Amino acid sequence: MKTSSSSFLTLFFLLTFSVSSFAQLGAPLTGGGFVVFGRVHLPNGKPATGAKVSLEMPNGLTKDTICDDGGNFEFRAISAGRYHLKAVNPNDPEQYSDPADSDSNRAYSNRVQVNIYMRPPLHSGAPKTNAGTINAVEAAQNIPKAARKAYEQGLKQQKENQADKALASFNQSIEMYPEYFQALTERANLLMQQNKISEAEAGFAKALEFNSRYPGALRGLGYCQIQEKKFAEALSNLEKSYSLEPEIPLTLLLLGYANLSLDRYEEARQSLQQAIKIGGESTARAHVYLAEVYAHEKKFKEASEEIQMYLKMKPNSPDAASLKKMEEGWKSSASKK
Repeated sequence: MKTSSSSFLTLFFLLTFSVSSFAQLGAPLTGGGFVVFGRVHLPNGKPATGAKVSLEMPNGLTKDTICDDGGNFEFRAISAGRYHLKAVNPNDPEQYSDPADSDSNRAYSNRVQVNIYMRPPLHSGAPKTNAGTINAVEAAQNIPKAARKAYEQGLKQQKENQADKALASFNQSIEMYPEYFQALTERANLLMQQNKISEAEAGFAKALEFNSRYPGALRGLGYCQIQEKKFAEALSNLEKSYSLEPEIPLTLLLLGYANLSLDRYEEARQSLQQAIKIGGESTARAHVYLAEVYAHEKKFKEASEEIQMYLKMKPNSPDAASLKKMEEGWKSSASKK
């Protein structure tokens, strides 16, 4: 299948925010207020599956939720103001969380991201588990405090669109802890946003050397491989990312695009429809790719309708004129049929 350069351009625009940030996107709001979301990390850097997260709202009330298997949490319909969050690990109640605060003034659209990091107990004492049961990855993720501080500073600068400062912070954290796969991934995200695809691809690959099952790095690597038209390789990495985090809209969008590029139309349809279902406006481009699937099947009416839906959501898209022309052509073909 031939893919227009505008498709690649628009796909790149989707990633003006980091892949890991997009990874947090869920279904659109069904009511008013803000969505407060994020991820809880254990002291070894792994996701805090099943952790309990408490959100203190501006009115003083508290809401609780439980993290999913990826350590992700989300609160919906939260009023504007300042938020304070903390987490408890039921598997190790003595762990504590760093202060995690944010407010709606920092939000992109109606979404506020707050990541929480668990710490080991402050007191020293005999470990409750046999030290011999700690695997190599857990031991390797003994992140120095200064490296974590630089990483967290980079995340903050990244959200504030201070790309150069964020890159310097991630570089600093990696210099202090070269196996910091989270920092390697975020640095690769920044390089990808600057269209330095080869460097970004190498960065994601390096992160996967230290954690071959890190979904964000797998997703980022898959995106880079799509840009380089390595669709089979991209599909493999995106499927791995999907198996680890099956409800991430961006992964589904990229899976749909990769399958479409390999003429795997049924697989593309399933991924794109699911991306639209759970991603809302964040995966609006899926309508365009789904239109291509319908056009291949000579379902020109459905193809035309998908383009209409996309243009309704993104009327100022850079390729709106060419898409409108395409939509009119498919509408004409549908009427003739």
